[in-house]
Amino acid sequence: MVIQKNYESKKKCTEFYLAVENNYVVVYESDKKTKYMSTGIPLQSLSAELAGEILRFKYVGSEAELYNFLESYSS
Repeated sequence: MVIQKNYESKKKCTEFYLAVENNYVVVYESDKKTKYMSTGIPLQSLSAELAGEILRFKYVGSEAELYNFLESYSS
């Protein structure tokens, strides 16, 4: 008798989407369903153009780009 246990490692997400939840910017993984993080950045603190993009799910192509955004707009 052989017992085998298989592990499925979660693939690290490398693409993200910025969206809005309760008037704050949130980050979703590439499936647009799995929340990656809440940012604490109020939508009202962003330019109208950027807020509009985020309301339509703004694509972020890399983790570096995501953290660049977060550094720029976090208080």
